[in-house]
Amino acid sequence: MTTSKYQESIKDLASTDDAKKLKALRFIKNSVIGNKTKKDLYIQLGVVQKLVEYLTLPDATSYLLKIQAATVLGSIAYGKDENVNEVVSAGAITPLLDALALRPNVPVIEAIREKRKLLEAVTRALKSIFTCPRTPKDDIFTEKHIADLVALLDATSTYLCQQGQPSATSESLSFGMIAEFTAAVIAKCCDTQEQQMQLASAGVIPPLVNLLHSGHVKAQEAALDALATLCRENSELGEIIIHAKPIDSNQLTTATMLDFVRDKCPNMRLIAATCLTNLYRTGIFIEPFTDIVLVVLPALVKLLKDPANDIQERAPLVLADLVKDSEDMQKAAYDADAISRLAELLAGVSSKDNDEDSEEPIGVPGVGSVAKRKEKVRENTLIAIAAATLLKEECRSQAISSKVLPHVVTALQSKYPHVRLAACQCAKSLSRSVSNLRTSLVDAGVAAPLLKLLQDESIVVQAAACGALCNLTLDFSPMKKSVIDAGAIDRFVEYSRSNDSKLQLNGVWALNSLLYKADLSAKKAVMKSLTYDALIELLHEPNPGIQEQALEIVRNLVCGQQEDIEDVIEGIGRDDLLDVLECKLQVTSNMGLEGEDSTTMISILEPALYIVTNMSSSSEEPRTMLMSRPNIVNSVIHHLSHESPKIRVAAIWCIINWTWINSDHDEDALVERINRLQALGVEQKLQAMEKDPSRDVRDRVRTALDQLTSIDT
Repeated sequence: MTTSKYQESIKDLASTDDAKKLKALRFIKNSVIGNKTKKDLYIQLGVVQKLVEYLTLPDATSYLLKIQAATVLGSIAYGKDENVNEVVSAGAITPLLDALALRPNVPVIEAIREKRKLLEAVTRALKSIFTCPRTPKDDIFTEKHIADLVALLDATSTYLCQQGQPSATSESLSFGMIAEFTAAVIAKCCDTQEQQMQLASAGVIPPLVNLLHSGHVKAQEAALDALATLCRENSELGEIIIHAKPIDSNQLTTATMLDFVRDKCPNMRLIAATCLTNLYRTGIFIEPFTDIVLVVLPALVKLLKDPANDIQERAPLVLADLVKDSEDMQKAAYDADAISRLAELLAGVSSKDNDEDSEEPIGVPGVGSVAKRKEKVRENTLIAIAAATLLKEECRSQAISSKVLPHVVTALQSKYPHVRLAACQCAKSLSRSVSNLRTSLVDAGVAAPLLKLLQDESIVVQAAACGALCNLTLDFSPMKKSVIDAGAIDRFVEYSRSNDSKLQLNGVWALNSLLYKADLSAKKAVMKSLTYDALIELLHEPNPGIQEQALEIVRNLVCGQQEDIEDVIEGIGRDDLLDVLECKLQVTSNMGLEGEDSTTMISILEPALYIVTNMSSSSEEPRTMLMSRPNIVNSVIHHLSHESPKIRVAAIWCIINWTWINSDHDEDALVERINRLQALGVEQKLQAMEKDPSRDVRDRVRTALDQLTSIDT
């Protein structure tokens, strides 16, 4: 058949003969379904705009035409974001949503029956359109459209729920599809908390819960997916969902979801596990909710070995969500052998960057190349390993013994930026290990590709590589030398001046890591590039994270011998340095921070107090300099009563070093300092701290009291 036949069908759409138009629509439908080439051809021939015009015709006179038009639009939109953009640009969303309106003043089920084939075609098309993440959601959230969606979902879910067992009748199957597609649209329209709350306020949760009991598998999956997105990071809706019950049962929704986690269908198990994970992450379950560890976590681990559809692509991300930021869940993942399973999955997709001819059944058949689907599995598995190894040393040890490192190193060199990013995150988590495990990373060759990624085309990847290098260079001398020899200092300094806040923070953090336990030559090399003027600017940054890392830089610079301290005093300037410390330590100061809170205060106070401690650790002159500022002395004493034991310990260390004698020549100055501290009530404060709940505080207090009372003043 030649192209002219397709052009002829477009011409027939403008015919005055409805039969001819209907025939043309059916020809177009049969041409485009499952055929990407024909879809592109018809888009070029301008069919989309004509189809949208058909949707605006009245149901009474154009019912069959509208069904075919909606079906073709849905087919064109399916599976390709560029096609969705064409459909959206032609203005298809509003007339499709308008077509959901039911005839008023008749029973709602009857109104659905009157146009169920049209509703089926329209909801299917809307699902295809809203599957694209870039599709604008505004039209959904008009009062009329959201009410029509909820009314349709409510009526179909109630009908299906009351049926009990699914029926094979045309009507039952049609209602099941309408409910499924409507729930799928809702699942794609919960990007923000505002959207979640609008949908919940419109009454969407009860019909979704009913749909879980419909017996229609695809509709149940869509309902679970919608509930999962509604409760994501939303504890208010999570509470509503876990206490919801269907019209035909007293079973709580969480119990229903747990039943689905045990289902024979892998996709159902994964969606149910996702929903329960999202609910768990909101913190609404009364701890311990043992079913998460005993049912959900093992189900996710088992799904990692399931090659069906895109299960191996999605399951690692759900597992990552479940365990991230939780030592308990990461320990449970370790016990469940999750990290070993992730390592196996990573090994299985890390053979080649371009394995187009592979027969391995990974990902969604027909969607992208095998290589690209493998890379998605690879990316998500690396993200999961990063999450599972972030906090627990035994988890990192398990990952390294499972031989993930060669695959991480290979992934750092992937041509796909998202894979490189995930590999950086993984390297960062693994590099939090104790020094012997960090040696394994260096031996595996992780340093060279990370250093190369400091020049990556993606700023996000640069920042992530920088973050990983921060951990690797910390307290690891060979790595420090490699980084410095590779010229990375200048790159980190460049980052420290970036307008990108994440990149700037990681740059300052990397410089701080290089300075940790560094010798004087390394310190001089860093400060030659950074300069003390730039350091002073960083100390006054509005971003508290930058301030913290800049203070940590000063803390590391003044850690060491007298020469180290003198270098900093000369570089920053005596009065400027004292001004900074006075500002950061003062109780009444807001430190120039935006959105100050107690956590921020601690993150600033701790390094500031340790700067005072380190400066007071060697010679007499810096001690005298610090105590020449009454505000610094008074602030240190005040922080002996701080609510955080970390700050109390840091303040005690200041007192210990102020009352420490280096030689007999310093005794007169020491007596003067002790007399001053006694007059300020320090001894009484320390005595009151002898029963402090923190053992570390109690141990340091004894040392401080011994020194404070050891010399006859």
